[in-house]
Amino acid sequence: MRKKIVRSLFALCVSAATLSVNAQPAIPREYVEHPGFSMGINFGMTDLWGDVGTLSVVDHYTNGKYFEKPMFMGGLFGRFTAHPMLAARLGVNYGTLYATDAWNEKKAKTASSVEADAFQRYLRNQDVKANIWEGSFQIELFPFRSNSESGAAKRRWQPYLTAGVGVFHYRPFSTFIDRNTRAEKWVYVGDLHLEGEGLSPENIGSAVTPKFWQVCVPAGLGLRFDINDKMSWGIEYLYRFTTTDRLDNVSSSYVTGEYLDRYLTPEKAAVAKEMYDKSWAIQQGAKQEAWTQRGNKENRDSYSTVSLMLIYKFNSNKIPWWF
Repeated sequence: MRKKIVRSLFALCVSAATLSVNAQPAIPREYVEHPGFSMGINFGMTDLWGDVGTLSVVDHYTNGKYFEKPMFMGGLFGRFTAHPMLAARLGVNYGTLYATDAWNEKKAKTASSVEADAFQRYLRNQDVKANIWEGSFQIELFPFRSNSESGAAKRRWQPYLTAGVGVFHYRPFSTFIDRNTRAEKWVYVGDLHLEGEGLSPENIGSAVTPKFWQVCVPAGLGLRFDINDKMSWGIEYLYRFTTTDRLDNVSSSYVTGEYLDRYLTPEKAAVAKEMYDKSWAIQQGAKQEAWTQRGNKENRDSYSTVSLMLIYKFNSNKIPWWF
């Protein structure tokens, strides 16, 4: 009798489990991202948007010298998909930002007057190369996957929007030009105070002391292609708004050699005096007037990337909460 009861209970449990499994809906997987984790890599070209460089976005890319010295950024990221239309991303990147006033040479040589913006930028002759580490948290939004059962949601190509918050650390460099040989070398300028920043409270016209750890707000858009239910690749444009005007080390006013001698060590002053005003390398005898505008401290610098991305999705057997 006891054995019959045990067999009956066992059979009842097996039947209930079978019915439960059969009652579970099939998990839609084809071209619709399943909930769970994924990881990826990204790599692409960078652009610095600051005081150094061209005024126009079109001139930035079409000046004829832009592709002579391209700069790049790459990194790793992890993602969690909560819904086919919504994912969170945490990533780290390392790269280099670059800009130069030499991009204005073509327009400067055809300018109608020396007061033209392109000529003044070219004569200023400043450049910057900044090494940058970045960490960010972003949200990705896929608008066509709000309904995971729709035909649009199952398409392999999916546009998306992204935004978030990040933190970055940078180290700015600029070229030191030898007056005799005209040879150039990159020199760290973060501690040279080329605009007198942070040296003395009496220097009202100087920029604020730079902080090399900064917050940024990334925002952009992309296009993702699902190779299969495990792999995706895509392309993304990401623009970072920042709260600093010191990314390119040009922000405020020209100082004087005497001012730099007063506050810097002899070694640093000797280098700084050659670098704060490099107009002489463009036009013989040119010298910028002290305390005149070197940059625009009212405009914050920013930077952007155009990146290719490759994503691997980990298996998940969890039934989607929305299904």
